[in-house]
Amino acid sequence: METVLSLARGTAFASTAAFGGVCSGLALWRDGLESRTRSLFTTIASTAAFAGFALGVLFLTVRTVALLGKPPSAINFSDVLFIILGTRFGRAQLAALGCVLVGAASLRLLHKPGLAAIVSVLSLLMGLFSSHSAAGGTIADLVINIAHVVAAALWFGGLSALVVAMAHQSVARPEGPSRRLSGFSNIALLLMLLVVATGVTLAIENVGTWPGLVATEYGWLLMGKLACVGIALICAAFVRLKLLPLLKSEKSVPPLAMVLKTELAFACLVILLAGCLSQAIPSRHVEIIWPLSFRLDPAVAWRTIPGSRLLAIGGCVALSVGSMAAFVLGRAGMWRWATIIAAAGVGVGGAFALHALSVPAYPSTYATVPVPYDAEAIGQGYDVFRANCVACHGQRGRGDGPLANDLKPPPADLTAPHTTDHTMGDMYWWVSYGFPSSAMPGFADRLSDMDRWRVVEYVMALSLGYEARVLGPEIATGQPWLHAIDFPTCSGVAPADNSKEGSDGSAKLVSIFRDGARMQHLDQLMQHERDIARAGGVIVAVLPSPSEKIASAGVLRNVCVVFDLDHRIAATWNLYRRTMSNPGFHDDDLPPSIIEFLIDRFGFVRARWRSDETDGLASPSQLVEAMTQLRAEPEINKRGVHDH
Repeated sequence: METVLSLARGTAFASTAAFGGVCSGLALWRDGLESRTRSLFTTIASTAAFAGFALGVLFLTVRTVALLGKPPSAINFSDVLFIILGTRFGRAQLAALGCVLVGAASLRLLHKPGLAAIVSVLSLLMGLFSSHSAAGGTIADLVINIAHVVAAALWFGGLSALVVAMAHQSVARPEGPSRRLSGFSNIALLLMLLVVATGVTLAIENVGTWPGLVATEYGWLLMGKLACVGIALICAAFVRLKLLPLLKSEKSVPPLAMVLKTELAFACLVILLAGCLSQAIPSRHVEIIWPLSFRLDPAVAWRTIPGSRLLAIGGCVALSVGSMAAFVLGRAGMWRWATIIAAAGVGVGGAFALHALSVPAYPSTYATVPVPYDAEAIGQGYDVFRANCVACHGQRGRGDGPLANDLKPPPADLTAPHTTDHTMGDMYWWVSYGFPSSAMPGFADRLSDMDRWRVVEYVMALSLGYEARVLGPEIATGQPWLHAIDFPTCSGVAPADNSKEGSDGSAKLVSIFRDGARMQHLDQLMQHERDIARAGGVIVAVLPSPSEKIASAGVLRNVCVVFDLDHRIAATWNLYRRTMSNPGFHDDDLPPSIIEFLIDRFGFVRARWRSDETDGLASPSQLVEAMTQLRAEPEINKRGVHDH
């Protein structure tokens, strides 16, 4: 069903674009065309308009049946009216079909090919509003979509008209073909620059990531479209640079017709694939199931795979030697051998480089993590870890559990930096189905899907906590990397209710109190909360329980007070407590009475203070200075903890 819809949409788009292009050619070249050729133009344009209308009706009918979800025999007239008149899709398609009819009438009855061409462009724009890529976007997205569609339609339609005109050129006016081809080439160059620029922008917006390009239907269609665009551009470049100069000096150039028809054929494929893309769900909104057994990650491969750098050098050498040999053979006119040598160099170099630049991957490598990176999920993940993983990996995840000495190879140290070399999807796969060539079993039959994701989040937080030892009281300007752990805060603190979602541009000081013995520090913060607020900061105090002084949670003198009755917040945030002087390698290591974290407005931990260390906690003036520094930082686009 979807294939039929995509083909119908693409063919309807191509037919309508061809109708507009032939009408444009008829309007622009009317005086230079013979009567027989003008009649042929009119016939072709009318046929294209009829095909576009018929295919548009087919698309609307099939999509209406699919949207209603009923067998055709159960559909009544009111259902059809609801889809056509009561939905944006129906209204857009109805308007598009109406424009095709108006365009055909303008051509056949009013003999106004220019008006018909304009109306055909309006038809294409109306159809745009029913596509996936145009749904829910911003005004800027809509403008880019419109520019892309108009430029592509003008290019394809003009090329169609040019091919017809060149095939029926006037013998009496031999200068006409070269003038038409030269004019179209100049216009087409500008149109294709616009098509490529807007296409790249739309691809980035709709695909989002390289995995989305490689592992989704939308990405496959897009790569096919890009390949066809590339071939069409090669044909156009050959015509512009080689054949057009010959046409200006000679009456005929035999290869020209074949090259133009080849360009038009691939242009048709481009338009068909564009129609399919308009019906496909963008990669950004699709769950990625990775189809390959590897993924490219040179930085990780060079650190973890022995000999990978040597293989990379070997691949570069093979590619260089093949390229130089192909160049020499090509200069000597031995094109067949040059092609063979070039292909061999690329093949051998690619084989070497692929192993050197890639690491193992699994179907879930780029899966979307369904649980948030928050205190509740990480705390539940620790419960799963303690019940199922401690025997091998140890209480602290260092690979020193009671069974560790009997296992070959030994269990992994989950606190080591290598943990962040893997995606969460990698770790989910290992938790589900076991780690290759090790004693680790799979837990897919014992743990729920959500529990497996939660234990993965706990392991990630555990590893990040050990890496966080380098964090201190000084802010490294413009270098955020440690993701904050969410937990519910006060609704009055910011428009968003979570600790790291500072959409109001506020930095947050999270103060975690292990007991109530040092409440004077909270009193000191409250005395300076106005200065902190003026610096763009908010104070979030996490207390273990109510007290006589603070009996209820909420906003107290512009300070957000949160009670951590089940100690989840303190337990998860204390994974980030480790410093260079208190690395937390021993089981008797306890969190300090007070630990504070400064979170920037993008959700990254930027500084940390412990009450039991020499520097102690930050003074109010230090906090104001740090928050002022964070507020002055420009907008950043850092990856989330679930991204890789």
